[in-house]
Amino acid sequence: MLGMFLLFLLKEPQVAIEGARFGLLLWAKQLLPSLLPFLILTQILIRSGYLDRICEKLHLPQSYFVLFTGTLCGFPMGCKLATDLYARGQLSKEDASLLSVIANQMSPAFVGGYILSETLKLPQLIPLTYAILYAPALICGTCILTWRHHNRRLAPTMTKKSTSGLQMNVAILDAGIMNSFETMLKLGGYVMLFAVMTGMCQHYLAAMPILSTTISGLLEITGAVSVLNRTLANTYLKYVAILSATAFGGCSGIAQTASLIHTDRLPDGGLPIGGYIRGRLLLAGITALLAALLYPLAVAF
Repeated sequence: MLGMFLLFLLKEPQVAIEGARFGLLLWAKQLLPSLLPFLILTQILIRSGYLDRICEKLHLPQSYFVLFTGTLCGFPMGCKLATDLYARGQLSKEDASLLSVIANQMSPAFVGGYILSETLKLPQLIPLTYAILYAPALICGTCILTWRHHNRRLAPTMTKKSTSGLQMNVAILDAGIMNSFETMLKLGGYVMLFAVMTGMCQHYLAAMPILSTTISGLLEITGAVSVLNRTLANTYLKYVAILSATAFGGCSGIAQTASLIHTDRLPDGGLPIGGYIRGRLLLAGITALLAALLYPLAVAF
């Protein structure tokens, strides 16, 4: 595979450059400005101890904070928060594994703006689409976390850990900013790499549009949205296929998540990627079913 990819870079440099340019522009225009401020803010909250204090005042387990913040801010915010709190001993491994799946979806801004308004031209379906994509994960996640929080047979959702109180200084700000930029640079590399792979797939499989569309849809979500919208003629099929691909997140999303949940700073070598993949497939199946059933009803009314 690596040899084939290298051969493609040497033989078709213009296609590779276009793919890399698309990935980098996507990272610079969409991901960087929408995610970086939230990453920096949450890193400062965690490192300064203010997140502990806020959760204590609100009597809110930190797992709930990860669930709702990750969903609102979008991928990979949920996974990043879950692994950071797990590394600090403030989340159990079970909760971190669960949250890395259900709180790690594409952001509402991306879904409502790029997918529904710009690509599908269906802004009227934004409320329905939000319900299809996020409601199953939020309901399931809230129920499981609530059960775990009240059932002491499992690890508590918020593990008490001795701290030195609230702190806010330049060192904490620097550490939060550098950690956030490191995460964003890593994500940018993955986005660019998979954008080039998507371009390679479309170039060599142009004579087989069904296969090309399927593989592109599995590789990278933004490229998948563009390819599915361009190749599928029926709006109903576009809607179902694009929402399913969005819920899955693509191989690029899996690779980016794996880079976050498998680090030396996490206990036991990190969280299992197999559970994450099974969770994404389950969410994609649920999303496909709900979209297939509810889209005709929404159009009819």
